[in-house]
Amino acid sequence: MRISRSITFILFAALSFILMAASSAMAAKIKLRMPIYENGQHEYFFNILTTALKMDGHEVEIEKFPNLPHLRERSMFDRGQINVLWLISSEERDNKYLSTHVPLTNGLIGHRIMLVNRNQLNTFSRIKSAQQLRTLKLTAGLGTQWFDADIWKFNDLPVLELANWRLFYGMLERGDRGVDYFPRGFTEILEEADSYRQLAIEPHLMFVYDRDFVFYVTPSEPNLAEFITSALTKAKDSGLMDRLIKKHWARTFEVIKPESRTIIRLSTPD
Repeated sequence: MRISRSITFILFAALSFILMAASSAMAAKIKLRMPIYENGQHEYFFNILTTALKMDGHEVEIEKFPNLPHLRERSMFDRGQINVLWLISSEERDNKYLSTHVPLTNGLIGHRIMLVNRNQLNTFSRIKSAQQLRTLKLTAGLGTQWFDADIWKFNDLPVLELANWRLFYGMLERGDRGVDYFPRGFTEILEEADSYRQLAIEPHLMFVYDRDFVFYVTPSEPNLAEFITSALTKAKDSGLMDRLIKKHWARTFEVIKPESRTIIRLSTPD
């Protein structure tokens, strides 16, 4: 009996050592190269990614690239100078980059609210459908190569595309012709409305389509994609992701009141 117990103890200790060694071998020093924005829209994505990776045993360092124009940001990602981006998932991007396949905002980015000139709020007060937007020829401003632009065009909604999408804020403030509203994600709009006094959040409508952000990794770093996928899966299963979403956007839920808005559902191209 004593011998049996001794053998069991030795086997248990050996197994524990093997598991600890395997865990240590899986841990890595990870360097992320990612964009940041002065309005803080990167903060949740940095938080969930770094927290998940550290909880999975990795050391994390971030090289930050501030306020890049959209097309330059994408070009740097294509060349591997930036190695991780959060983008709305699409088949085209899944084929081009390494997708982690873990939705990051519980679909909130697919809930779009209009940012408009506060003097034009009455223009939207009686709208209840996509057809009314088409009839009135109200034009959305969206960035070149944005998946949202493809969605708007797929639903036959007028859209103006600009490579430098940040110009839309000034255009709307000035009341420039050519753009009537800037559809922004639920997770984005509050900080932007706070930054531009002449702009207001349209209070009645919300576009909804079935998409979410995922992290994409440059194809030259497959191990990084595997580390991120594993860490995020655990973060989602543990409830960490839900807690961070509620923490980061608590005020947005209070201000936007999504449950009281008229929903305009949009189809997606793929």
